[in-house]
Parts: sequence; C-alpha cells; structure tokens
Amino acid sequence: MKTRALPVIVFAGPSVIASEFPEDLQAHLSPPAAQGDIVAAVLRHGPCVIALIDGFFQGVPAVRHKEILWAISRGAIVFGAASMGALRAAELWTCGMHGRGLIFRWLRRFPLLPDDAVAVLHAPPELGAGSLTEALVDLRQGIKRARRSGTVSAGIAHELLLRAQDLHYTERTFTKIADGLPPQDRADVVAGIRRSGRSQKKQDALNLLNELRARQQHDDWPAPSSAGEFVFTDAFLHDLAESGFPIHTLDVH
Repeated sequence: MKTRALPVIVFAGPSVIASEFPEDLQAHLSPPAAQGDIVAAVLRHGPCVIALIDGFFQGVPAVRHKEILWAISRGAIVFGAASMGALRAAELWTCGMHGRGLIFRWLRRFPLLPDDAVAVLHAPPELGAGSLTEALVDLRQGIKRARRSGTVSAGIAHELLLRAQDLHYTERTFTKIADGLPPQDRADVVAGIRRSGRSQKKQDALNLLNELRARQQHDDWPAPSSAGEFVFTDAFLHDLAESGFPIHTLDVH
C-alpha cells in the first residue's frame, strides 16, 4: 500500500552541501542537527522522512538518541549516513533507524571506533558549511589507497595513520599529518594522498540522497517502525526543556 506524500528533511553540511543535491529531490535542507532539531522537525512537519547526515559535535549539545526514538515513535522514517547520521544509525538500527553506507557498516562492525572518526571542523552554515579539516575515516581511506597504488611506502603509510589518529579532529588535514616527514618528501606525499583520496563521507551522503530521490519518485518508503512504546524519561524532558520545547507539545503520558 502506498503512503501519502511525505516531506523530506535533510540535516547536512559539510559532508554534502545544497549544490550537490540531486536536482529532482524535493527536500527541506537544514543545517547540521543539534539537540532538539529532530523533535522540532517532527513538530513542524508531522510524519515525515528525516535524513540525518551531519550533526554538531561540540559547542552545542549533540542530537540525542532519545529524540530520534521519539520521532520514530511519532511515525517519522529516519535514515542516517556519513557522519553523525552513521553514528546514530549504528547505535539505533535495532530500534527502527535506517543506516546506509560504508561508514555506517564500519561503525556497526567496530562499535568502539571513536566518535571523532567522522568529525570535521567546518565553516558556519551561513558561509556554506564547507569542511576545513578531513575526517579520520577519509584520511585512512586516502592513505590506504595511496599505499596500494605505490604512492607512499608501507612505513610512511603507517606513520601517517598513527599521526592522523593522534591529532584532534579540528587539526586533521593532509598537510598536518605529513608534518613529521622530511621536507623533501612532504609535498609529494600530500599530493599523492590527495590524488588517491576521495571522501567516503560525501559518497555515503550522496548515495543516501539518491536513494531518497528514487523512493520519493515512486512514493516507496519503508513502513514506520513498530518498535515498542516510547517511554519519556526525566533526562529526555530536561534536554527538551533546555532546547526550549514546552512539554505539553509532546503528548507526554
């Protein structure tokens, strides 16, 4: 049975930006999600499709697991990929969240990977939310491809991987991880990794957007989750109050 047309809300930037969206995808683009943004989307749009790609990691509270579960319990169909979306989907796929992409599968397979493996420093949304650093998952992919192609030696690849892991996510760039190399090697190594690398985060995000486009064109969405009854907790209500939501709007019982 086909469902009625559902609004699609995408939380994204910088994994994918507006100019990279499929042209015929009808979606509301929102900045990276923070605490309360998923709740706000459901209150504004009612039952909807939510694609969580990017979310804030510091500076403001991150999007909560509990609000995603609340959205699912209210009939929202929630997808996650690439960055914060992949993290939350790896944690909530058994509860009705739909994870997509290689990074989601990695996080399911290796649950102890650090959250900052997908984090980047990015410009504010009003300046396009472009990435200013590289995600650890993308650096690792670039280094491994450079090693397989012979661009860098096994020893240098190992050194670069260790360096990338040790750096804070706000400092991870191709140039920074090569700082410890001899000057005569540094430029060649950085250029080689850049040639070998592509953003897995961007690829996962684009694949999800293309899937949403195809589903939207055929009005073919997964059935809303039939997970157990949502249970409000004091911590969740506190988080919502902190985000400015009147409790009466949430049908607390």
